[in-house]
Amino acid sequence: MTKKSFSPTPPRGRRRLWAVAVTALALVVPFTAASPASAVTTDNGSLVYSPAAGTSFNPEGGQPAGSTYAKMIVLKNSGTSNGTQLVTFDQLVLENGVQVYPIYRSTNNGASWTRVAAVKPSTQFPTLTRTAQPSLYETPIQLGSLPAGTLLLSGMIMPTDRSSSRLVTYKSLDKGVTWSYLSTVDTGGPATYDPSPTSTTSTVWEPSIAVDANGGLVTYFSDERQKANNVLQAISYRRSTDGGLTWGSLVNVSAPTNNSDRPGMITVTRMPDGRYVATFEVVNRPSQTNNTAPVYFKISPDGLNWSPTTSIGTQIKLANGRGIGSSPEVRWVPTVGNANGMLVVTSKWGLDASGNIDGGQNFFVNRNLGSGSWEQLPYAVTYDSADNQGGTFSGFAQGFDSSADGKTLYQSTNVENLSTTYNDVRVGSVPINADQYEAEAATRTDTSLVSQPDAKGGSKVGNINNPTSLVRFTVQAATAGTYTMNVRYDNGTGAISSHNVSVNGGANSALSYPATPNWGRFGWAQRTVTLNAGSNTIAFTKGTGFAELDQIQIYKP
Repeated sequence: MTKKSFSPTPPRGRRRLWAVAVTALALVVPFTAASPASAVTTDNGSLVYSPAAGTSFNPEGGQPAGSTYAKMIVLKNSGTSNGTQLVTFDQLVLENGVQVYPIYRSTNNGASWTRVAAVKPSTQFPTLTRTAQPSLYETPIQLGSLPAGTLLLSGMIMPTDRSSSRLVTYKSLDKGVTWSYLSTVDTGGPATYDPSPTSTTSTVWEPSIAVDANGGLVTYFSDERQKANNVLQAISYRRSTDGGLTWGSLVNVSAPTNNSDRPGMITVTRMPDGRYVATFEVVNRPSQTNNTAPVYFKISPDGLNWSPTTSIGTQIKLANGRGIGSSPEVRWVPTVGNANGMLVVTSKWGLDASGNIDGGQNFFVNRNLGSGSWEQLPYAVTYDSADNQGGTFSGFAQGFDSSADGKTLYQSTNVENLSTTYNDVRVGSVPINADQYEAEAATRTDTSLVSQPDAKGGSKVGNINNPTSLVRFTVQAATAGTYTMNVRYDNGTGAISSHNVSVNGGANSALSYPATPNWGRFGWAQRTVTLNAGSNTIAFTKGTGFAELDQIQIYKP
């Protein structure tokens, strides 16, 4: 988002990344904390960080958010440390008068987290005491004097009065425990958000890192300094050939000359055919007064040439016209049995076919190197995606990565917490290659289909309310044995509900569903099931309370 987000005037304008509007946080029912000692799918993920009530500062006079901009990586080029997860975020809590970039680490698949470092901008720049918009990167090859597996942290730092903006890079050679300043990528004017055509701002924002096809280190970012060319904001890059010590000339990825569109929040990933994909939001689309920040993408042969640079590329949409908006991130993820793998994109909210903000609880996935159709894959962690103008702007600029073995997708994001009225940081996981079975395609008795845009396929099954209600899935197993079943449900009752579950006509056992914040906000329940080789049935019937079903996932643990 370019920046930070919301414009104070239009009803769906963006708002600054560090600030939040003064409207109250919508009342929701919080999920309970997670406790399993493995990858966490249930309970809306595991808790990484929860700011104490009364500690978050108000950088622009709005309601404090506590945390935003959660970003993560899973180490894959670090030998015996592969699989370690690291998370950072924009922490709106001062430590001795200074903001820091906190670094949290998990070595048990995201089940528990420990803070291992705090990167302070003031070490090199004593007057720059505020941090924003971090991103993490692990170098896949040696770059200059940086060995493969070096961790890089990039972000924007500024003084308390936000009178300047500086994009900086830090490095860690010990898997995130200690960090040192590497270089300044670029500098700009005051960190002030003004998306209007008459804007005179000259900020540089939102850095992210990649290695190009020629082995150069590239920092992509948002640039407001090209207004003389009728470019309200560009997404650009600078390239380093010496491991990030010095940076080359400014080159644009997308710089529309209509004095209106504001592409921003760019991230870039490399596909297995050697091409690169960039995703970004476009603020002021479809208009400045109806700004939903739809997500677009462009493809480059090498991560450097993005011509024509006046183009904003192609909007990401499903076949039914639904899209996504605000603060995207893209990664290419390998998958078993498909050399193309999949392009995965996160965003803060969904868009309906008319471009209106509507939900937002799914990754968008493309399995053909950016060509053809996109599909939905359910998020591991959900948040108040309707919080697009008030509250703490939960879910803003989330991150994700795949496991070292390519079997799991991890998601980090900021989730509203009613106890503190701030955002917590949470990480959850979903299996990449699970078999998915939609509830609306199951055999159903005495139930009803309920339209729900965030449900896989657009519908869920509700009114499983009576002794005669039944949802029976037919699932396939390659071999006999024990499988894990994830159940995507919603339960807006405010209390724990349950269904009775029977496998292949066997005895019923209760599956509990903790309350979700409302009907339509999905959560995950999980249990193991013993299946025969070939075809099996899994039946859900009325238990206690009420819950609705979207899908089940079946996979080997």
